[in-house]
Amino acid sequence: MNKDTGSFEDLLKKSKQESQQKLQRDAELITASDITPKAKDWLWEGHLLRGALELLSGLPGLGKSQVQINLVACVTAGLLWPDGTTGMKPANVIMLTAEDVLDQEVVPRLIAASADLKRVHILKCIKTDDAGRQFLLGEDLDVLEKAVNKIKNVALITIDPITAYMGGKIDSHKTTEVRSQLGPLKDFSERMNVAISAITHPPKSSSQKAIDHFIGSQAFIAAGRIGHVCIEDVEEDGSKTGRILFTHAKHNPSIRMPTLAYRVVASTIGQDEETQLPITAPHVVWEKDAVDITADEAVRAAAAGMGKQRGKQEAVQTFLREILKGGHPVPAKEVIAEATKHGFSEDQCKTARKKLGVISEQKADGWWWQLIRF
Repeated sequence: MNKDTGSFEDLLKKSKQESQQKLQRDAELITASDITPKAKDWLWEGHLLRGALELLSGLPGLGKSQVQINLVACVTAGLLWPDGTTGMKPANVIMLTAEDVLDQEVVPRLIAASADLKRVHILKCIKTDDAGRQFLLGEDLDVLEKAVNKIKNVALITIDPITAYMGGKIDSHKTTEVRSQLGPLKDFSERMNVAISAITHPPKSSSQKAIDHFIGSQAFIAAGRIGHVCIEDVEEDGSKTGRILFTHAKHNPSIRMPTLAYRVVASTIGQDEETQLPITAPHVVWEKDAVDITADEAVRAAAAGMGKQRGKQEAVQTFLREILKGGHPVPAKEVIAEATKHGFSEDQCKTARKKLGVISEQKADGWWWQLIRF
């Protein structure tokens, strides 16, 4: 018994020692003098960097996807960058796009942007046996790595939008869950020496700081070393200029780059072989000169402009209620002519008409407006 007991005690002691050894940790240190400095490997200086994640945010309808496709064109065809700087030697790109139809939207947009289609590789799905499923950041980076090694000379990977590839169980507002996805993506970018551009959008309630205009947890923009925000340009009275500002909201690897401006235009890029219908696609056209405004200033101006427009729309509605208060039909051209005298545009009148429920009826002598609820 004593011998058996002694053996058990020895085993217990040995087990405790092994556990303690496993828990022992130490720091791996390296002196700065042993590290050889390296230059940053920019695709587009200040904006796209090999080994780094870039985030592109903005409200829907501002052409973020077209901007990203323009960057794809610059990489694959060696075009001048949007700021007019010299393009790079053409390289390959891998695109992950979850929301746009490939043959009706993505490829026509690539053609409109003058991309080299042979250098654009679109990741459609992940093959599992005979089936296929959507690529997931938390599970399939090893497959993406194999694709990069197979294609070779991949300089850029685009993701549109990044939340579509994070899986339905991930809460984009929880920092730990976001980090579990973006941490490995960051490591992948560094290991494979590729630039990654990912599209996102602002949260529902954003502050007047551009850095807060990236969806969900702060872990998103924390993982991104570069961040751009697309913002509508407005006049002092809040009216829209029709152009979009491409602002540099986060710039860890560089100084802040100047704000650029672009417009989204449509072009006919060919004809459908079956229907003979024209194929049109939107693309961005960059303005030559930079805009003297920071990302934060652009955000504040846009917010102030929205407030002014809301105030002006209320004034237009008050005007329509007054001119149509009798409840009888009034020629629309007379209403618009009178509105113009008060400084209201035809578009503002039409918007107010819809909000007030004004009936618009076409007669032999033109359109007539009638306010039923007065």
